[in-house]
Amino acid sequence: MTSPSPIGLLLDVDGPVASTETRAVPEGIVTTLVRLAAARVPVGFNTGRSADFLLHSVIGPLRAAGLPEDAPFFAICEKGAVWFPFSDVPAGDLPAVTVDAPTPGWVRTDPAMAVDADVRDAIWEINGERAGDLQFVDRTKLLMVSLEKTVGADQDAYVQVRDDVAAGIEDLLRERGLAEDVRVDPTVISIDVEHRTSGKDLGVDRCLGMLAEVGVAVPERWFTAGDSRTDYAMADALHAMGAPVEHMDVRPADGIPERPYRVLTAADLAERGVGQAEDVHERAGESLLRWVERDLLA
Repeated sequence: MTSPSPIGLLLDVDGPVASTETRAVPEGIVTTLVRLAAARVPVGFNTGRSADFLLHSVIGPLRAAGLPEDAPFFAICEKGAVWFPFSDVPAGDLPAVTVDAPTPGWVRTDPAMAVDADVRDAIWEINGERAGDLQFVDRTKLLMVSLEKTVGADQDAYVQVRDDVAAGIEDLLRERGLAEDVRVDPTVISIDVEHRTSGKDLGVDRCLGMLAEVGVAVPERWFTAGDSRTDYAMADALHAMGAPVEHMDVRPADGIPERPYRVLTAADLAERGVGQAEDVHERAGESLLRWVERDLLA
């Protein structure tokens, strides 16, 4: 077991790490994460995104920038239904991981959390009938079902389509007697249809389990980051365990809920000389990483 890092990070991906507009991870975040990996800071990427997205949009750029092979980085995908340590991913070309191909053995899944294939197909049909070209099917999701905003689509028009499709899916689940076990979660850029045990708190459990498996000690202090109210569940879970934790809300326009731990925003980091007070999403996420590196690991 390694000596504990003074800091651990649990990061939502869309927003704090990847742009919600382009889906890409900015170069500044990539290079800072590589330096944090070299400092042996454990990082859990706790996301509703798929294993395929983590591989090609996060792991690929990080490896190209020099990510150590044994970096204590961990993928928790599909809100806890799919997970793996970065160090388990073989070197070389990264595979495509989709519902249409066999899943690599190093990708771990919980079959009890899967949306049945016939329900998935019915959801895809609803999307095809109602969404036009504003929202597409994400075929990289292995257990949950996700419909995603087309890059470049008008946001106001998208929200109307998203809500109409979500209502149709909820009707379908009621008709099939699945409303108690499966929920519909509309987000800024998607609709997720997922098992009710899914969540960012489950992702915390997955991350801690992987830390133990690879012999990485639990960090002394945690920072979590996200752009929605559901992301607070990461800090809620860690606080309930007695872990020192602070949460970074990178899109605080929805209002900061009262919590028994500290909640940070870009304005707090700007007071410390990092970033701008008005920064949101990946710009605020980059400020958090830079602050951790500059002030907390010095």
